[in-house]
Amino acid sequence: MIHKSFTKKDLLDFIDAYDMEIEDPKSLSKKDLQVQLDNYLQSSDIPFSTEYDFNSSEDLLEYLKNEKPNIDLNYKEKGEMITLAKRVLKYTRNGYSIAFADFLDIEEIYQKGILLANHGDIPTCRRAVDELNKDPKIRNKIQIKISSRVKKDLDKKKIEKDSLNNRYKFEKKYINISFD
Repeated sequence: MIHKSFTKKDLLDFIDAYDMEIEDPKSLSKKDLQVQLDNYLQSSDIPFSTEYDFNSSEDLLEYLKNEKPNIDLNYKEKGEMITLAKRVLKYTRNGYSIAFADFLDIEEIYQKGILLANHGDIPTCRRAVDELNKDPKIRNKIQIKISSRVKKDLDKKKIEKDSLNNRYKFEKKYINISFD
């Protein structure tokens, strides 16, 4: 049986990544989806996918039977991180002035930035740390920890955004045109 720490979204991601033939998985409840996925993995083998590193159905099933390795923040903790990120953004958008911030000193802001960097999958936290890294008072820049899945999504969005921009090439050179 699949462990309860995997969310319905996680299970749907596995189904999409491996093109599993489960009828209308989004309409199923989490419990029914777990049963369907378990039956599918026991009866058939999964194709290769670049998103996950599982070679066979047995490997994936074994992974799903254990507790989810990186438990995400729950709803309340995620809300607290977003609120903290907004406080840091308030500091950065007011000219990096402590007088307008809710913090006592730069060291406290730096510690909050490190805390936010651990939750780089949340867009507000990423934005807050990016802007905090532009503060001239902070010497050691903070590295944001982003999961490989979110990193792939961000790269894909960047490529799509770049493809929408018009590009032109300007060359400065001598051209000789002759008319007969």
